[in-house]
Amino acid sequence: MISTNEIIKDGILEIIFSIPKHHNKFYTISCENGYEIMKGKIAGFTQRTCLYIGEFKKGIYTIKIDEQVPKKFEVV
Repeated sequence: MISTNEIIKDGILEIIFSIPKHHNKFYTISCENGYEIMKGKIAGFTQRTCLYIGEFKKGIYTIKIDEQVPKKFEVV
């Protein structure tokens, strides 16, 4: 399970993993309309990480990591 900051003001999306594991995690960030904006891989034994999303326009986005439930966040 993951948790994120829900309102982004400084261009940094913080992701916290409740159970850190040693495998790679693949993420996808989509806009409100469902279009993929960014995707990538988080590697290693990770408990917390940050993604720079300062180029995103204001709006509601969704992040999905592997097969977990997508989480929404807002860029203001």
